[in-house]
Amino acid sequence: MKYVLTILAILICACSASPLNNNADELCVSLSLTVGERSKDSNSQTTTITVERDVIALKKTSSGYRGGSSAPSAVKNFRLTPADKVNLIKLIRSNDLLVTDSIKLPQASSNFRYFEVSVELTVGGKKGAINISGMRTAVEVKEKKLYQNTLALVKELYLIMSRQDKGIRFGELTVEPSRQ
Repeated sequence: MKYVLTILAILICACSASPLNNNADELCVSLSLTVGERSKDSNSQTTTITVERDVIALKKTSSGYRGGSSAPSAVKNFRLTPADKVNLIKLIRSNDLLVTDSIKLPQASSNFRYFEVSVELTVGGKKGAINISGMRTAVEVKEKKLYQNTLALVKELYLIMSRQDKGIRFGELTVEPSRQ
């Protein structure tokens, strides 16, 4: 009996150290997109997207002026296929998103429209945190690699969700000054 327990203990240790049980395919994403206006009638709309296991959860909320007048948004869940998960992990790694970095663009002193992007990632035990913010008319942010790579992740998540719900659309964060 003593030998059986010893062999069993060795097998358990060997299995837990096996490469099949590592967290290389672990994927957690917490993404927040906010667009709003800072003025006398300030308001904002925030979209929160989370990815855990095989689920993408989407929630939209409004705050500020008339923010409470809209019905609270329910969380919509979408299935994340194994292929989608592999593609997201590849995209995150190839775009170097497992970093801690930020872009904070100048903002006007009053009366302006803004955007904020906040992303927290975990892939295979590695973590990343990205924050980007600025005025919606700050189109120069489109030239920044961190913004481009972060936006690629956002668009990929929207693509996955829109395959399951055709009403899901991504709205650009920055707009030309004449369109504001």
